[in-house]
Amino acid sequence: MSRYRPSRAYQQELDVRFPGDHVPGWARPLVEGQLPNSAAWLVELPRRAGKTWLAHAVERARGALRPSRRVDLRSPAEAARRRGLGCLRGGKQAPGVPAGCVVLVDEPARARGGAVVAAGGRTAGTGAPAHGGVDPAALATGLAQVRDAGAVPVVLATPAEHLLLAPHLGADAPKDVLRPPRLGADECARMAARAAEWAPGVVALLREAEPGWLQTPFLLELALQTAEEHPALRTDPARLATAAYEEACGRHQYVPQWFHDGLAAEHRAALRARRWRDAGVEVAVPAAHPPPADDPVLVRHLPDVLRIHHITDLHHGGGLRANVDAKDTSQAGQRLAELAGAGSPLDAYLEHVRQLAGQGRAPHLVIATGDLVNRPVDADGETALGWLRTLAGHLADHPDLRPDDPRVLLTGGNHDVSWELCLDADPQARHRWFARVFADYPHPDLHEPDPAARRLYVTYPGAGLRVALLGTAESGGEPAHDRDRERLERFRAEYVAAAGAADDDAVRRIVLDFERHDPGVIARGVLDRLTREPGYVTLAALHHPLSPVPAVEIAPYSGVVNAGQAKWTLADAATSLVLHGHTHLGFTAAERLLGTARPWTTRIAGAPALGSRESDERNGYNEVFVAREGGEHALALRTVRFEAGAWTPAEPVAFHPGAPDETPLRDLCTIPR
Repeated sequence: MSRYRPSRAYQQELDVRFPGDHVPGWARPLVEGQLPNSAAWLVELPRRAGKTWLAHAVERARGALRPSRRVDLRSPAEAARRRGLGCLRGGKQAPGVPAGCVVLVDEPARARGGAVVAAGGRTAGTGAPAHGGVDPAALATGLAQVRDAGAVPVVLATPAEHLLLAPHLGADAPKDVLRPPRLGADECARMAARAAEWAPGVVALLREAEPGWLQTPFLLELALQTAEEHPALRTDPARLATAAYEEACGRHQYVPQWFHDGLAAEHRAALRARRWRDAGVEVAVPAAHPPPADDPVLVRHLPDVLRIHHITDLHHGGGLRANVDAKDTSQAGQRLAELAGAGSPLDAYLEHVRQLAGQGRAPHLVIATGDLVNRPVDADGETALGWLRTLAGHLADHPDLRPDDPRVLLTGGNHDVSWELCLDADPQARHRWFARVFADYPHPDLHEPDPAARRLYVTYPGAGLRVALLGTAESGGEPAHDRDRERLERFRAEYVAAAGAADDDAVRRIVLDFERHDPGVIARGVLDRLTREPGYVTLAALHHPLSPVPAVEIAPYSGVVNAGQAKWTLADAATSLVLHGHTHLGFTAAERLLGTARPWTTRIAGAPALGSRESDERNGYNEVFVAREGGEHALALRTVRFEAGAWTPAEPVAFHPGAPDETPLRDLCTIPR
């Protein structure tokens, strides 16, 4: 027989908060029948937090000699009238309760259909007429009548009901609000004692690793029921919490009950806005007293906003912009330059991320879209690797990410291609250096000749996120003219024959002097593998731009030559945001292809060069935010530029995946999809 069942009816012997004759201190005003300062005591509890059990416990603790009455306002009006409390539903008769009686009012402002009802008898948030609900103003008047009769009104309210009712209770109403505390250690121990052979150990593990499950009797009993049904989870608090979360959402409908029904729109907006602010994005919403944000089910339903830094065009080993124009090369001048922040934006970015980590706002993921080095030589590759390792050490953890999920994703750029190998019989030879040096990081595997064998999507199941890694430097380093290709072939053959052995450095110096193209192209075999994945939001990362940017560059093949095909396929695969580099320019666009079977708008974002000085604008990066709510996602994007020694963010642009229009952040919080 099951010892744990969180939805069971009240049983005195199982009540961990009111064991025997014990009354917790916070509940004494109710049990002792103390008169409130305003029209009523207001006990605020979320749904599934034990309001009904509390009402039964207060009745039992008062006993037969101290009268109490309980009324559920979901019941027909006649039921309240029979108990002498028709006034609570707007009735004209005086309350028929004795002085000193504690009147426990449950479901104070709800329609019988289950929707919270606002003043005037209209359903909150919809404006639709309510059926069977109680007007909060009429209820407050009835509560005052009960108090005037010498009885003690106690309203058991959700945060949403509190918000509706409090304005009608008078100026002293805040003094009469009671919020039961989290379960104490003794209360947890009482519940664990039902299965003394294993439950105390589970409670100890939860207290250490998942303390949110020890907030209310319902949550703890749900976790212990899950452990009872799945003994293998009793020593693994993370898996136990996940299984309990699934039980809460499935069997118990916890999210609809707690989040959508138990909270008002203002509370939900405040919770959403709070996580945006925690991510470093200010958003103004109407003020409300939000409930605690550490409910373990809510934390999984509405997790922290996932932060992604999109960096590009680092150009390690190339011409980097200097943070300080140090014209004085003396030792004193160099010391002054160091004090003023000498170095490159690459150094400043690492320090910036380190500071963000100290503020709890470091990125969770980093996507680098090419030109990690200026030329593919081992010394610069090692420098880039060391820089990436330092960066990875500052990244933040996120509850939706597993320990083995890759945190840094790469795509190669045209500068990462071994141009001197463009004449090799194997077209993929030019990509082997990048694949070898950056083997520890997911990248598009352009060294693989078969597009079907290349890595495509990196998937984060907990976050409902996919990132498509698309290699566009497939044909990088091609000689610009056929006659140059023929001359290079002859030169290489003659040089090798004369020298008796290939002098790679000598060959490289001459080969790199020839004019060449770096066209962007995505292999058709890769595009054919792009697919939709229900329940996921999809990003794509590549080096070359898919669309012309707002800058004039007279050059052949400056973008992706098959961009039209790529856009069509990416839209059909429900790709929400495409990140690119190459142009050294921060740029954002929204494109929608007409005539498609399913309307879809794809956003495209280029980032400024992070390190290179070959740019007409300040160095910087893009910050991408992915906000998950259950199985739905919203995104926001902003460019952060390094100006006057500080990293300055632009205003964010927010949108729902595939939506034709952008959405103000305030609306993301107040009018979710």
